[in-house]
Amino acid sequence: MATVTPPRNPSNRLLNLFRRTDGTERRLVGPIRGEVLGADRLAKHARNIARKHRLLPPKKERGTGPLLQRLDDSRRVLDDVRERLADAAERGVDISPAGEWLLDNSYIVQDHIREIRTNLPSGYYQELPKLANGTLAEYPRVYDVAIELIAHTEGHLSLENITLFVREYQKVAALKIGELWAIPTMLELGLVENIRRMTLRVSARLDEVEVADGWAARLMTANEKSPVALTAELALFIDNHPPFTPTFVTRFLHQIRGYQANFTPLIWLEQWIAEDGPTAEEAVTRSNRRIAATQVTVANCITSLRTISRLDWKDFVESQSAIDKILRRDATGDYPKMAFATRDQYRHIVENIARRAKVSEEDVASTALALSTAAAKSGTSRLAHIGYYLVADGRYDLERETGYLPPFGERIYRWAQKNPNTIYFVGIALATFGALVTGFSMTRPVAFESVVILLLALLPASEIGIGVVNQLVTLLMPPRTLPKMEFRNDGIPDANRTAVVVPTLFGSVRAVEEALEHIEVQYLANRDPNLSFAILSDFTDSPTEVREGDEAILNAASSGIRYLNVKYAADGPDVFYLFHRPRLWNPQQGVWMGWERKRGKLGQFNRFLRGQTAYAFSTIVGDTSALKGIKFVITLDSDTVLPRDAAQMLVGAIAHPLNRAEYDPQFGRIARGYGILQPRVGVSLTSAHASHFAAIHSGHPGVDPYTTAVSDVYQDLFSEGSFTGKGIYDVDAFEEATHGRFPENTL
Repeated sequence: MATVTPPRNPSNRLLNLFRRTDGTERRLVGPIRGEVLGADRLAKHARNIARKHRLLPPKKERGTGPLLQRLDDSRRVLDDVRERLADAAERGVDISPAGEWLLDNSYIVQDHIREIRTNLPSGYYQELPKLANGTLAEYPRVYDVAIELIAHTEGHLSLENITLFVREYQKVAALKIGELWAIPTMLELGLVENIRRMTLRVSARLDEVEVADGWAARLMTANEKSPVALTAELALFIDNHPPFTPTFVTRFLHQIRGYQANFTPLIWLEQWIAEDGPTAEEAVTRSNRRIAATQVTVANCITSLRTISRLDWKDFVESQSAIDKILRRDATGDYPKMAFATRDQYRHIVENIARRAKVSEEDVASTALALSTAAAKSGTSRLAHIGYYLVADGRYDLERETGYLPPFGERIYRWAQKNPNTIYFVGIALATFGALVTGFSMTRPVAFESVVILLLALLPASEIGIGVVNQLVTLLMPPRTLPKMEFRNDGIPDANRTAVVVPTLFGSVRAVEEALEHIEVQYLANRDPNLSFAILSDFTDSPTEVREGDEAILNAASSGIRYLNVKYAADGPDVFYLFHRPRLWNPQQGVWMGWERKRGKLGQFNRFLRGQTAYAFSTIVGDTSALKGIKFVITLDSDTVLPRDAAQMLVGAIAHPLNRAEYDPQFGRIARGYGILQPRVGVSLTSAHASHFAAIHSGHPGVDPYTTAVSDVYQDLFSEGSFTGKGIYDVDAFEEATHGRFPENTL
């Protein structure tokens, strides 16, 4: 027979568990549950609640709001009950199947609570439209949508019923883009609330079980002492018995029967309890039904939390967004082909303009579409893209049409963008002057010494000024991210065919093998039918035009390229190429070398793609007819790698309609867009520890630089940047702007 441990003051523990900070007791409530509806009735219900919803006028509020306060309280309740269930389970007390679910999956619930706090900051919460009517008045509208869906599906959520409910709701009332993004968080909040309620139910049942075990133990102990002690204990039980709930009756009688089958007072106790409470059979039935319902609710909620964490909410938001449907009608057809981050950037700009201008998001998107459609009729491709009116100069036209007035901070930012020279050079002058004044105030030199100190301090002071301004610009100005096309899924289009080239020097056969291995790795990480890979090679400098071993080096490179083409492109056009140049005499340096080294290789290769200077290369391996129509060139160093799909991302950036280079012959420069793009160059984990210098300047080694946006002074302030030979450039635009010569200070 199992030993029954009397409860340790369960009534006080129950009172503490259900007590608010103000001293009032919580009211035990049931689960969030309504009639379980099929697909048709669920859709009808979504439309009905959309008709009933009325919204409060937007107003500025502060604080976390009742939902987040409730979440903090739920976290404390769940922690308290989890500890109590763990303690009861160790003592062998029946915590019910629902209690076992809660114990086994408490980490999942806590993870989602932390995720809710991260995804729903107070500022975002306050921006969500609030209800003006109903039981959840002054709560976010989207929270009521989530609660209704949970209630009528018994907490069993799937992408199908979530999509159905939201889609049907929006047939009557469109949700804002911010509300759509809040749906997974609101569903998590609703499920956590349901789990909280079931947790309180499990805890209340545990109290009843412990009270029943305690009274049963007291009667058993009294029976073992004497009939007189048993009579006294029975009288005390009759006068002070707890409520005869189904759980108490079931557990109490179960313990008594397990103690002694012919326990004399058992039949009398059953009859007496049945007079004021349920019969034994009825109590068992109702108790088991309640246990089963609680277990189903807890299991459904925890399973749904797991489902929510697995779903791709990006596709859900886009499929349900009303403004996304409008933006997809972009006159150029580029919007659906863009990267998700760029499309999301467009939608957030529409959201911000609508909020500030106090118009609907659909109206803002429709206005942008109308402007782009009108520009398309005039034949201007750049102005025809809908993004021109969201992230480029056309935004001023959109703001004028919608009545948008930028806030003060945004006006300052725009002024800085229009006057970058003033910000930069005046800032450097002021910072330099401040550094000089500080130095003079510390030294207090005489008149003659002042001139000497000024001349000596001017250069370091200017360095300090430049560093201070650069730091302030990167801190105060947000990184200017470029819009991008998405070429990772369907590949690079034929119109954007790209060559990946690695300029290098061959000094030995071993160097050739390393170069071949390097370019093969880049190909395997970025396989695409419209990507070609080429090695642009020179021999190392030499006092003579030809040196012993040159022929073996060139044969190894040629045979290696042919082998790679057989290995990876046996049934199609060549993928790998070798462009090798002979040594030329350089009278200034007094050696035989490749003409202008790396800069010369890239310039001559660029002209080769345009049908010129084929004579510059003494050896070309690979069928160059496949290189016709190359639009972009990605340049790498021999120690630079392209992470997986990085080539498609680079091409997607420079090929975006707002980034395409437009050459102005009048000024002899690229007036709009970018002829060259260079991503941030990261350092690998192994390279970061090659030296103390590398360790200091490596930043965050191992982080893929193509997946993060970082601040760059010249890009953020001037919309321009430098090129150090690693990046992507437009073949035609670069040739027109530089006449095929890379500037001396770029490589």
